[in-house]
Amino acid sequence: DVMGLVGESGCGKSTLGKLFLCEFPYSGDIRYGGKELSRMNRVKRTGIVGYLGHDPELFNDTVRSNILMGNEQLDPWESLRYVCLGSEVKAMEDGIETLVGSGGVRLSGGQGQRLSLARTLSHKRPILVLDDPFSALDRNTEAQIFENLKKLASDSIVLLISHRLYLFPELDRVIWLENGEAKVGTHEELVGNTPDYAAQFDAQRGEQP
Repeated sequence: DVMGLVGESGCGKSTLGKLFLCEFPYSGDIRYGGKELSRMNRVKRTGIVGYLGHDPELFNDTVRSNILMGNEQLDPWESLRYVCLGSEVKAMEDGIETLVGSGGVRLSGGQGQRLSLARTLSHKRPILVLDDPFSALDRNTEAQIFENLKKLASDSIVLLISHRLYLFPELDRVIWLENGEAKVGTHEELVGNTPDYAAQFDAQRGEQP
């Protein structure tokens, strides 16, 4: 399932996403398989939750190494195809062995974002938290990657944090955060009962790709 998390700026979307990493205390429960995440040891929790934050966390190493992270059993080209980056990597001077620079400084913003996403998707977890993974991409590329993401997420739970809503009608569930409260439903349900969500969706629907 793919769930969207959205709300006005500053409503706590990114904070909620980081709670799955248990990096700071929280009240309430976050459970997987009936077990509270914060009571699991770090190794077990890391095997359950995959997280991709705002900024690409890329090492001063090759494209290949940034994807594989030492796991030579994985196919980096498959991951690059998932994020529509394969042809661009092939066109680079050293191909998949191209050095990306610290933080991916030798890549464009969109390339760095997609490379980070490729790494996250290649190391698949039952829960994936993706914080605004398409912000530097054009709509056509985003739509292609989203289709691939839905296939990959067929047996996982993906929490997609975003302020871009034009793909939200295709999500299984949407969470709207506002004033410390959450409304959960399908896109159609929220359009019908949450005026601010409906207004934000309508405003973006009129934008040109």
